[in-house]
Amino acid sequence: MRLFLIPISTRRTLVYAQRLNKITLAEPSYADKASAKAANVWLQWETGKAGWQRWITDAGNKLFNRIHHEEWSLKSIPPLSARRKDRGADKQKIEVLYPPSVIKEKNVSPILQRLATERNRIHRTRMIWSIVGMPIVAPFAIVPVIPNIPFFYLLYRAFSHWKALSGAKHLEFLLSRNLLAPTPAASLESVYRPIVLEMGSGKKDSGGLAHAEVMLIRKGHAQEIASVTGIPALAVECERAYKQVEEHIKEDLKKKKLE
Repeated sequence: MRLFLIPISTRRTLVYAQRLNKITLAEPSYADKASAKAANVWLQWETGKAGWQRWITDAGNKLFNRIHHEEWSLKSIPPLSARRKDRGADKQKIEVLYPPSVIKEKNVSPILQRLATERNRIHRTRMIWSIVGMPIVAPFAIVPVIPNIPFFYLLYRAFSHWKALSGAKHLEFLLSRNLLAPTPAASLESVYRPIVLEMGSGKKDSGGLAHAEVMLIRKGHAQEIASVTGIPALAVECERAYKQVEEHIKEDLKKKKLE
């Protein structure tokens, strides 16, 4: 595994884990089987003809896009395995790739520490409430033909929050054991260097680029970042983060004008 730090704005950074040499288990876990099954069913509904299945997937995708990008990014980090946790002699470090024109090496660990801890209480609380709500909606179904959508949505949200908490726990473990190796990435620098030069802020990092929060990427950069890193999935992650952070900045500006 290696980590990528992708600055979205002057105050917000996306962390993404790329899994290397993924081991295929002889017998997938129940969670893996259920996730694969759900993904296949969702794809069939999404690509099907117009009807209640397409309506559900269209509405579901809108809800998914509203899930915080921090949650999606933490979910990319695999749960901490017992093998890694128990092997005290395992000192293999994980690369953390970042654009040096935006992030200074000394800020890598603080950024990761913040990402690993700032939303844990939210994920834990919402996971519990999702689990509590599941038995309440379990007996209900809209019509016999249509699945109990509220139940499956709460099930998905509970699993999603658990995955985010597991990723955060793994990240905290790596930080506590000093198992992270900050590494300037030429690939990311090729994207960010022109942006920083254009902003006239080449000597400032993501923690202090400006007093007001400013976007560092545009929508078109999402595909470029995915291309230079060789990770197609990053295009979706970066575009989602871009939309959410841009909307957040706009809302903040509106509030300040009203004050």
